[in-house]
Amino acid sequence: MLKWMKNTSLATGVVVLGIMMSTVGHALPVNGLNSASDWARVEIVNAHENGLLTDKLQGNFKNNITREDFCELVVKLYEELSDKAAPVEDNSPFWDTNNRKVIAAYRLGIVNGTGKGRFSPNSTATREEVSVMLYRTLQAANKNINISANNQSRFSDHNVISDWAQEAVTALRALEVIDGIGGNQFYPKGTTSREQAIILVKRMFKGFSDDYVETDWDPGVLVSRGDERNNQIEQLKKLIPLEMGKPYQWGGTGPNSYDCSGLVYTLYGKLGISLPRVSAAQSTAGTYIPRKDLQYGDLVFFARDGKNVNHVGIYVGNGQFVHAPSTGDVVKTSSLVTGYYDRCYYTARRVIK
Repeated sequence: MLKWMKNTSLATGVVVLGIMMSTVGHALPVNGLNSASDWARVEIVNAHENGLLTDKLQGNFKNNITREDFCELVVKLYEELSDKAAPVEDNSPFWDTNNRKVIAAYRLGIVNGTGKGRFSPNSTATREEVSVMLYRTLQAANKNINISANNQSRFSDHNVISDWAQEAVTALRALEVIDGIGGNQFYPKGTTSREQAIILVKRMFKGFSDDYVETDWDPGVLVSRGDERNNQIEQLKKLIPLEMGKPYQWGGTGPNSYDCSGLVYTLYGKLGISLPRVSAAQSTAGTYIPRKDLQYGDLVFFARDGKNVNHVGIYVGNGQFVHAPSTGDVVKTSSLVTGYYDRCYYTARRVIK
């Protein structure tokens, strides 16, 4: 049974007003949040907390979303739903864009061009285009889309929806991801604002991911969450130097020696973060982070055979990570961008939120 609520309630609007008042004098949890509609702010923060926003999609939330910008969103959604990094390449099939997210969305089968080798990146995405891209993202992430025939009601303007979009629109309506504009009409050639697009992506993630985290509606908690992460990062920066140079010992969790996962287990335990004991299990904790988006404190994992995680470290910025490598070695910093660890890099997870 799907978990999301279809519409934002009046009570939510009241809470949002509280959040607006509480953010005065504090850093907002999302850049440009003041540009969003009152009813959308908490939803946008929730999308951000679930790793669904990119820097490019922060701000100007009432503007219509472009085809390129929506590709940024759905590729991020694909990565979070599938726990896989999207393909990265520079060889664009379109002459009017080299945006890697657009290329990735095309390679994943999420988006097509607009004809004659054109993508039209700055054109406004229509409601039917948005629906198709969302639907294909579910398919690319291999999510089971189970809709009973009894639940496939149509909008009254179904016949003016493009043939290539009708299946997607019908499915997303049945899944309660999309709504009409009133009078049981979908208005397929209409536009979608950036804030509306973000909320659609968030609904999709909520319905199809076990990693979804609900925003705490308490305005004080909402505003202070970024400060809590910063505090944990600062604490970690003080803890790591205390362990540098200590010898590797298989099964070690300190205080005098460590193995790779034991170091992570102990340090994050001191931050109040409970993690599994071994690296393979730790690689399922937190939220998936693409390699290019690594931040201080993210966990980086390695697989010697390309399939099975056998090592973990802590990213500390500038392409470096701290780890307990192997017998005869000590806790130290190594490069993530060259040599053995570059070749064996497997994935990353964010557990400090």
